[in-house]
Amino acid sequence: MAFEDAIASLGKELGIDLSVEDGAAEFVATPEDGGRQVAVSISVMDDGESVALCADLGEMPSEGAGELMLRMLEANHMFGSTGGATLSVDAGRVKLERHFGLVNLERGEGANIIVPFLDKASFWADVVAHPDRSASQEL
Repeated sequence: MAFEDAIASLGKELGIDLSVEDGAAEFVATPEDGGRQVAVSISVMDDGESVALCADLGEMPSEGAGELMLRMLEANHMFGSTGGATLSVDAGRVKLERHFGLVNLERGEGANIIVPFLDKASFWADVVAHPDRSASQEL
């Protein structure tokens, strides 16, 4: 199955219109629990067999950045609070990224990967927006 077909299938699973443009599908996710919206991109990797899932969680805050980065690093350890994804900073923006095999989309298992990822992305977008909240709040 081609990446474009897999994305169309994923869109049907999720109930949203997804299409590939310039090698990526992009959408804004609105969590059912009323959490923070996040911009998400899904792109095929150069090997043609892997997919990169990326959520933009917002701008790195100028105040409390050190504490936030430590919290993110701790969350990355053994993927303890990231659900198998990785938190990073790129050009001053906080990102949550996950790679997985295109075969997972071909099997109709995309929602099983995307939905939990979106929950984590919404949680971390809220942490980025409000880094002063209690570090004990974890998903």
